[in-house]
Amino acid sequence: MNRIKRRERLLVGVLVVVIMVAALALIRSQPWGRLDLRPIKPNTTDWIVCVRLNEDAHGDLMVLKPDGSTLTLTEDDYDDRSPDWSPDGKKIAFSSNRRDFVYQIWTIDPDGKGLSQLTLGGGAKLAPFYDRDGKEILHIAQGLVTEIDNKGVNALQLIPSASQMIQVREQYGQVAFRYAKRPNPNLIAAVQRLDEGEQVVLQDLTVAQQQFTLPVVIGGEQVDLDWSPASQSLVVSGAGLVVPTPEGERAVGGVIRFDFGATTREVQPMPLWLSPDNAEAALEVAWSPDGSRIAFVLCQRLKDGKLKRVGLATVPETGGAPTLIIEGEVYHPHWSPDGQQLVFAMGALGNRQIYTVRIDGTDLQQRTQSGDHITPRWSPAR
Repeated sequence: MNRIKRRERLLVGVLVVVIMVAALALIRSQPWGRLDLRPIKPNTTDWIVCVRLNEDAHGDLMVLKPDGSTLTLTEDDYDDRSPDWSPDGKKIAFSSNRRDFVYQIWTIDPDGKGLSQLTLGGGAKLAPFYDRDGKEILHIAQGLVTEIDNKGVNALQLIPSASQMIQVREQYGQVAFRYAKRPNPNLIAAVQRLDEGEQVVLQDLTVAQQQFTLPVVIGGEQVDLDWSPASQSLVVSGAGLVVPTPEGERAVGGVIRFDFGATTREVQPMPLWLSPDNAEAALEVAWSPDGSRIAFVLCQRLKDGKLKRVGLATVPETGGAPTLIIEGEVYHPHWSPDGQQLVFAMGALGNRQIYTVRIDGTDLQQRTQSGDHITPRWSPAR
């Protein structure tokens, strides 16, 4: 009898363990169910994450460490793009088609562990950017600006808002945004793609439900944006920026700063550098963490109208002539946390390498040696 009871207790114990394991596996299979049980995460100070493209132009994530070593985070047949560090340096968000070949937002630890899917559903999810507090991740979901919390529980469409949707659809037809950033929970700037170019729109979430159109900051042939690290100021760079003049609208290249007052209607534009004849342009603008300078890719317009990338340049946040730091075919500049260095990709398509350089042009270091690399991002200060 005792032997039978012991056997029954053993079977019950095994059954409980099986149920607990199955329940844990089910929980962990959900975006909201990922538990990070590691008490110590790697120290990511001065780490750089980037994307390495393979022969099929599919991306894998890799990390460049200060000692010169590299760490491959993903290496497979899927396409991983647009990495962005969480503000504490403990997670990297990115877009990947590794689930059913539909692009979703994922996160991964900087050492390649803890891969987690945040978003679900059909339609591509692209261009993730963490908010400054790390609580939400802005991204583009089926062309619209959307946020999701860092656990993947709650998602919310922000641009257009529900009240704006009908009017915006009627005005633009297919609505498509490239990326969006915000300096605080209520203010968002986004790059909207149009048939004739791009434009920067602004969304104040405190009044968005009372608005039926999207306030346009500026439009052009191509535009990029970034927020000041310390104030409610927006910088826009571009080619063919449409600006008003006494003689009428004019297309120029350059960098323009927009300072907002108590409301987004109180805006003061301040050109930091302009190419009046549109013969030069500024792409992929990045405001330094200390707020003192703005970096961008300087371009020249060729006779056929195309833009040629000619170097990495900066201008003071108060404006002035550009300082050319490095000459070359530069892509995707990003600042070090102290604002004293920049990381960027440089080279011909198919052979772009990652470099770092000091803002005075000294200490240029090539950080990768082969392959094709894009979108380097320096880890935040810790």
